[in-house]
Amino acid sequence: FKEAITYLKNGVPIMAFPEGARSPDGRLMPFKGGIFSMAVKANVPIVPLSLANAHAVMPSAGFLPVQSGKDKLRVFVHDAIQVEGKSEEEIAKEVKEALLSELPWDQHPLEEEEGADA
Repeated sequence: FKEAITYLKNGVPIMAFPEGARSPDGRLMPFKGGIFSMAVKANVPIVPLSLANAHAVMPSAGFLPVQSGKDKLRVFVHDAIQVEGKSEEEIAKEVKEALLSELPWDQHPLEEEEGADA
Protein backbone atom coordinates (compact mmCIF):
# COMPACT_ATOMS: atom_id res chain seq x y z
CA PHE A 1 0.00 0.00 0.00
CA LYS A 2 2.69 2.50 1.03
CA GLU A 3 4.85 1.54 -1.94
CA ALA A 4 1.94 2.13 -4.33
CA ILE A 5 1.35 5.58 -2.86
CA THR A 6 5.05 6.39 -3.36
CA TYR A 7 4.81 5.25 -6.99
CA LEU A 8 1.74 7.42 -7.54
CA LYS A 9 3.37 10.46 -5.94
CA ASN A 10 6.36 9.93 -8.25
CA GLY A 11 4.13 9.93 -11.33
CA VAL A 12 4.13 6.16 -11.88
CA PRO A 13 0.58 5.01 -12.73
CA ILE A 14 -0.76 1.79 -11.27
CA MET A 15 -3.68 -0.36 -12.33
CA ALA A 16 -6.00 -1.82 -9.72
CA PHE A 17 -9.48 -3.29 -9.67
CA PRO A 18 -11.81 -1.74 -7.08
CA GLU A 19 -13.49 -5.06 -6.26
CA GLY A 20 -10.22 -6.64 -5.17
CA ALA A 21 -11.02 -9.89 -7.02
CA ARG A 22 -12.31 -11.15 -10.35
CA SER A 23 -16.06 -11.62 -10.62
CA PRO A 24 -17.15 -15.22 -11.29
CA ASP A 25 -20.16 -14.11 -13.37
CA GLY A 26 -18.91 -10.80 -14.77
CA ARG A 27 -21.16 -8.68 -12.57
CA LEU A 28 -19.63 -5.66 -10.88
CA MET A 29 -18.95 -6.58 -7.25
CA PRO A 30 -18.85 -4.34 -4.15
CA PHE A 31 -15.74 -2.18 -3.99
CA LYS A 32 -12.94 -2.41 -1.47
CA GLY A 33 -11.56 0.94 -0.32
CA GLY A 34 -7.84 0.54 -0.98
CA ILE A 35 -7.50 2.16 -4.38
CA PHE A 36 -9.61 5.16 -3.40
CA SER A 37 -7.54 5.67 -0.26
CA MET A 38 -4.32 5.48 -2.31
CA ALA A 39 -5.60 8.04 -4.80
CA VAL A 40 -6.63 10.46 -2.04
CA LYS A 41 -3.32 10.08 -0.16
CA ALA A 42 -1.33 10.65 -3.36
CA ASN A 43 -3.80 13.27 -4.68
CA VAL A 44 -3.94 11.70 -8.12
CA PRO A 45 -6.94 11.26 -10.42
CA ILE A 46 -8.54 7.90 -11.14
CA VAL A 47 -9.15 6.86 -14.74
CA PRO A 48 -11.89 4.18 -14.71
CA LEU A 49 -11.75 1.42 -17.33
CA SER A 50 -14.92 -0.52 -18.13
CA LEU A 51 -14.03 -4.06 -19.24
CA ALA A 52 -17.12 -5.55 -20.86
CA ASN A 53 -17.35 -9.35 -21.19
CA ALA A 54 -13.89 -10.00 -19.77
CA HIS A 55 -15.35 -12.87 -17.71
CA ALA A 56 -16.34 -14.71 -20.91
CA VAL A 57 -12.81 -14.52 -22.27
CA MET A 58 -10.87 -14.91 -19.02
CA PRO A 59 -13.02 -16.59 -16.33
CA SER A 60 -12.16 -15.90 -12.70
CA ALA A 61 -11.23 -19.55 -12.13
CA GLY A 62 -8.93 -19.66 -15.16
CA PHE A 63 -5.28 -18.86 -15.62
CA LEU A 64 -5.41 -18.46 -19.42
CA PRO A 65 -8.10 -17.12 -21.75
CA VAL A 66 -10.69 -19.72 -22.79
CA GLN A 67 -11.58 -18.01 -26.08
CA SER A 68 -10.62 -15.12 -28.28
CA GLY A 69 -11.81 -11.72 -27.16
CA LYS A 70 -12.48 -10.67 -30.76
CA ASP A 71 -16.01 -9.27 -31.08
CA LYS A 72 -16.61 -10.01 -27.36
CA LEU A 73 -14.21 -8.05 -25.17
CA ARG A 74 -14.67 -4.29 -25.04
CA VAL A 75 -12.56 -1.77 -23.14
CA PHE A 76 -13.82 1.76 -22.50
CA VAL A 77 -11.52 4.43 -21.06
CA HIS A 78 -13.49 7.00 -19.06
CA ASP A 79 -12.54 10.59 -18.30
CA ALA A 80 -10.32 11.06 -15.26
CA ILE A 81 -12.05 11.57 -11.93
CA GLN A 82 -10.37 14.18 -9.77
CA VAL A 83 -10.07 13.28 -6.09
CA GLU A 84 -9.12 16.58 -4.46
CA GLY A 85 -11.68 17.72 -1.90
CA LYS A 86 -13.76 14.52 -2.18
CA SER A 87 -14.32 11.72 0.29
CA GLU A 88 -13.40 8.17 -0.62
CA GLU A 89 -17.13 7.36 -0.68
CA GLU A 90 -17.82 10.15 -3.18
CA ILE A 91 -14.98 8.96 -5.39
CA ALA A 92 -16.16 5.34 -5.23
CA LYS A 93 -19.67 6.45 -6.25
CA GLU A 94 -18.32 8.38 -9.25
CA VAL A 95 -16.16 5.43 -10.32
CA LYS A 96 -19.06 3.01 -10.00
CA GLU A 97 -21.35 5.26 -12.06
CA ALA A 98 -18.69 5.55 -14.75
CA LEU A 99 -18.05 1.79 -14.89
CA LEU A 100 -21.76 0.91 -15.03
CA SER A 101 -22.38 3.43 -17.81
CA GLU A 102 -20.37 1.26 -20.22
CA LEU A 103 -21.05 -2.25 -18.93
CA PRO A 104 -23.86 -4.36 -20.43
CA TRP A 105 -26.89 -4.88 -18.17
CA ASP A 106 -25.93 -8.48 -17.51
CA GLN A 107 -22.79 -7.22 -15.78
CA HIS A 108 -24.60 -4.83 -13.43
CA PRO A 109 -25.01 -5.98 -9.81
CA LEU A 110 -28.24 -7.91 -9.18
CA GLU A 111 -28.97 -5.90 -6.07
CA GLU A 112 -27.22 -3.25 -4.05
CA GLU A 113 -25.61 -4.64 -0.93
CA GLU A 114 -26.06 -2.67 2.26
CA GLY A 115 -22.88 -1.11 3.50
CA ALA A 116 -21.15 -1.35 0.10
CA ASP A 117 -18.76 1.51 -0.62
CA ALA A 118 -20.44 2.55 -3.82
